[in-house]
Amino acid sequence: MDTILKKNLSYLFILQNFNYIIPLLLLPYLTRTLGAENFGKIAFAQAFITYFILITDFGFNTSATQDIVRSRTDKAALSKFFWSITVTKSLLGIASLIVLVILLIVIPKLQQMYVLLLIASSGILSTIIFPVWLFQGLEKMSYITLFNVIPKILVLIFTFVFVKLKSDYTLALGIQSLGTLLSAIACAFIIINQRIVKLYYPNISNIKSTITEGWHIFASSLATNIYTTTNTVVLGFLSSNIAVGIFSASEKIVRSLISLFSSVSQVTFPRINTYYQESVEKAVNFGNKVLKYTFISTFSIGIFLFIGAPLIVKVLFGITQFSEVIIILRISSFIPCLATCNGIMATNFLITFGLKKYLFIVVAIGGLFSLLTIVPTVLFFQARGVAIIATLTEILITIMLLVIFKTHQIKIKF
Repeated sequence: MDTILKKNLSYLFILQNFNYIIPLLLLPYLTRTLGAENFGKIAFAQAFITYFILITDFGFNTSATQDIVRSRTDKAALSKFFWSITVTKSLLGIASLIVLVILLIVIPKLQQMYVLLLIASSGILSTIIFPVWLFQGLEKMSYITLFNVIPKILVLIFTFVFVKLKSDYTLALGIQSLGTLLSAIACAFIIINQRIVKLYYPNISNIKSTITEGWHIFASSLATNIYTTTNTVVLGFLSSNIAVGIFSASEKIVRSLISLFSSVSQVTFPRINTYYQESVEKAVNFGNKVLKYTFISTFSIGIFLFIGAPLIVKVLFGITQFSEVIIILRISSFIPCLATCNGIMATNFLITFGLKKYLFIVVAIGGLFSLLTIVPTVLFFQARGVAIIATLTEILITIMLLVIFKTHQIKIKF
């Protein structure tokens, strides 16, 4: 393992530990302070705005990384990619905000939460000006770590200091949103200050090309969103804010664990692309090694979640209002393993080996399955139904990915 990869993995370890620890410190405080209903309101607002952030990002955090890897020694090409993507994201962000305002006007449920939704929409601006893909492609994980960890610590401190009452849920969301925005602004400052790129004015052709390049990843991300974020949104429309709060309490635990491991693919993706240019065998061996260690770690965590759910819920929440989380957490206990390994297989293998079209097919089928089953399942089982469908969807996606690899004679080894 060379020095750059070691350094990036070290930064990844720091970043992911903070991404894991801070949400788990915030979660019990917010659930106890705000209660299930107000915590559910925040969760719904964040989930709903995720659609618009997804449209704005357009999959560039993955698709653009490959372009940066290929052109990182050519500053002119690097600048062209950077500004073409940034301008494209800005246009998509403006369009997203216009659609959001229209929906706020015409949908009563959203009208009741317009303040929370507008606060959460600051994530659209953060997405535009925080080019994670640039630093991933340049293999500079130190910047991503710095701009994620420091604001998260500040969010934690400010939440503990200022959020004291149930009625402070709007302030709680504002603090979280501001932390993300400050990260993005600091990142933009570094890019300008260090002159990582030169000024470039993209034309219509550049923008069209950028959208075409990112289309497959965006479509896949959109389909993925159907069986992740959409579950919370559907629950919010069909049930109460309390049900959303209960489900989100479990979901936060699961997602924090996924976050702990998901950036493994972010760090290794540029490297497996580099190896692929040298040798297919070298890329496969490296990818399998990453997948093996990730599977062992996340599967062990799944066992711990299933067995230790009562203790985890008691320690984190400690109030009877959240006792239902034990069952939901047990149903969801192996989602971190499935989702993380699926992400690595999709990013490190399908994209690197030029099989983008299959990625869309896989997640589209997964999303369709979730979409067709989520409403009746939620109506019958409420929050438990969301956890059941999420788990079954991840299992379905794992099976489809393994079938594709077998068909194309790519030897995947856990």
